[in-house]
Amino acid sequence: MSKLPISVLVHTLNEEKNIRNCLKTIKWADEIVIIDMYSDDKTTEIAAEYTDKIFYHERMGYADPARQFGLEKASHPWILIVDADELVPLKLKKKLEKIIEEDMGDIISVPHNNYFFGKLMQFTGWGPLQDTHHRFFKKEYVFINDKIHSTFSEREDARIYEITDPEEGFIHFNYVDVEHFLDKLNRYTSIEARTLFEAKQDIKFKSVINQIFSEFRKRYMTLNGRKEGFRGFSLSFLMGVYRLVTYAKLKLMREYDSSNPSFKIEEEYNKLAEEVISEYEK
Repeated sequence: MSKLPISVLVHTLNEEKNIRNCLKTIKWADEIVIIDMYSDDKTTEIAAEYTDKIFYHERMGYADPARQFGLEKASHPWILIVDADELVPLKLKKKLEKIIEEDMGDIISVPHNNYFFGKLMQFTGWGPLQDTHHRFFKKEYVFINDKIHSTFSEREDARIYEITDPEEGFIHFNYVDVEHFLDKLNRYTSIEARTLFEAKQDIKFKSVINQIFSEFRKRYMTLNGRKEGFRGFSLSFLMGVYRLVTYAKLKLMREYDSSNPSFKIEEEYNKLAEEVISEYEK
């Protein structure tokens, strides 16, 4: 099988459960570039079976800062970005091949078939055509920002082509279970709160209340989460909670003037404990 002249970028951190399946669906690419954030499992050992282009980037808690770094390591003009928990079906591979052959665009919007808690999402903002991303593009047309969940900076003259057939999209094993979702929610809200704190930005309480209800209403009503039963309701609600948790963490950081308020709070608790203990020593 001839290789497609594409550089595929895969960003990893402790992805030994996913990385082999992912790489098996992109081995048709002429170049696979792994950007690993110093995994302490077998991620890079497995990746080395498929490519010798493995580079390392400091851990940031999320992939965005490493994406531009990976882009600079790619040697082909066409770039495909794939997450380690994603698969590239054969239909998508063939579509990418056709896009190159016919020069159908400069930046390609790709659907995502998202699986949440074992089921393929159709609505709630995670349906295949509700959740599309510019993941395939000519290198010269894109610069990647390092902010969490940021969009790419793209040249204004870029021709955007949208893939509209969900079967020609990624398969994304987004969240295994509720614990997995809450673990990521906790991590991402901490990153966003610290980013706001360090930028000296604030969120008004009234604005947060509006964001919570707006997020729920958008996902459950506008994006038809109600059609996905309790799964749609709970995910819509949890995304509202995401806004609240970010705000709560930021308020603590402001109160203690620290991006790590738990350290100062623990100091206060220890002082109180010493006072209580000292009562027994009088």
